Amino acid sequence: MRNLFLVTMPAKKEDSGYAALRGHIPKDLYRQFKILCLERGVDNSQGLEDLIREYFELKDGDKYQDIAPVSPARAAPPETKPPSATKAKRGKGNKDAS
Repeated sequence: MRNLFLVTMPAKKEDSGYAALRGHIPKDLYRQFKILCLERGVDNSQGLEDLIREYFELKDGDKYQDIAPVSPARAAPPETKPPSATKAKRGKGNKDAS
């Protein structure tokens, strides 16, 4: 089966339109990247290509809404203020509003 895959799928490393990219990143970032690739169902090469394209689309301001978030589970929770902070902003003149 592996030979069939190699014959039917063109290899990026043999394609003159692609260049190799290599670097070292912290292990926790690597784990996040691997999880992202698994969630998206892509290999590391395609995952890296996708992220770099998405970065430049964001940087250039193109199609921000079309880019899917990495993972809803990994998204930062919305910032909430403690109840004491809300009461402090009401001031002395708003006692009846409580």
